[in-house]
Amino acid sequence: MTGHDILLHIGGGVALLLWGARMVRTGMLRAFGSQLRLALGRSTRNRGLAALTGVACAGLMQSSTATAILTASFAHRGLIATAAGLAVMLGADVGTTLVVQVLSFDIRAAAPALLLGGFLAFRFSPRSAGRQLGRIVIGLGLMLLALTLVVDASLALRQSETLPLVLAPLGEDLILAFLLAAVLTWLVHSSVAMVLLVMSFAASGLVAPQLAF
Repeated sequence: MTGHDILLHIGGGVALLLWGARMVRTGMLRAFGSQLRLALGRSTRNRGLAALTGVACAGLMQSSTATAILTASFAHRGLIATAAGLAVMLGADVGTTLVVQVLSFDIRAAAPALLLGGFLAFRFSPRSAGRQLGRIVIGLGLMLLALTLVVDASLALRQSETLPLVLAPLGEDLILAFLLAAVLTWLVHSSVAMVLLVMSFAASGLVAPQLAF
């Protein structure tokens, strides 16, 4: 596999990972958007409940960004207090961490079953909620498949003589690596996808643990 092929496989895997995360988020909002908004609105009475609501919302949607947008819209209309909104966002960070932890296990073999089951649910379910659940399952399958593509392509890069020269400045300047990761996360609007991508690079030995952190 040539260098261009490797980069193409990694780029395709990243695109598939982002698209899978988007499918999960879209399916959750379409199927349970009203319930999530209602739960956020009711969580204002207690900060602990607000934090747990943030965990649930970010975990289900696999996106703390989407949770932040919902919370900000509530705060703008005066439906949620600032303290409760901050508690929701802290919970959302925990929810995102739990999602990444689950996806970090070696469950890539489940991707074909998820894709097949999601397609059948989306294609043959008589109800809209069932079709959206199928969309969510397909998104999860695509994310696992994308991680497989990225990890397999990254293994070939370990023999590259050029890559260490490219990564050397990042390894020596962790602040630069931090800022680069922040910019890339802002561009793709998905911290889950970025963490999974860096995790896959670290698992394949492409980047050192210190640089990954």
